[in-house]
Amino acid sequence: MSKNGSPSAVSGARCSTLMANLVISGLMASMLAVSVPQSSEKAEEVEHGKAQTAPDKQDIEASQKLLGRYYLRGVMETASGLQLSENGSFQWYLIVGGLDILSGGSWSRQDEQVMLIFDPPKEGARYDPIGTVMMRIDGENLVPSSDFGGGTFVKAKGRSDRK
Repeated sequence: MSKNGSPSAVSGARCSTLMANLVISGLMASMLAVSVPQSSEKAEEVEHGKAQTAPDKQDIEASQKLLGRYYLRGVMETASGLQLSENGSFQWYLIVGGLDILSGGSWSRQDEQVMLIFDPPKEGARYDPIGTVMMRIDGENLVPSSDFGGGTFVKAKGRSDRK
């Protein structure tokens, strides 16, 4: 309480950090230590050391279509983007309140999903490790699981794609 009897105001910077931590917790807390589902048949093949076949032409073409930039839509007061690169790496950012996160890692296509494996945060980072995230492929867009906080990563159109 302040001297005049009204509730104390939280400073703008502290409020932004508090809000960012709450949103980050909601967006990413359940992503920590997410296990990647595998069919029991695939798990047995890996366990028994059977050679995996090279991806066929159709798989390569499907992965090529995923390359590019995506921007998060449908989450209020949050900006986020994702870039999937041909070399299997990705860059990702999240801006919410007073917190900006830039991270990256490796990605791969798993059936009708994209698997993102985030690099560990750098020492002193203001966020917990993110781990592995699965996103469902929906046409040209990527839809994170509901525990990621909602929204859809919409694929950006290149200049030649715009109509």
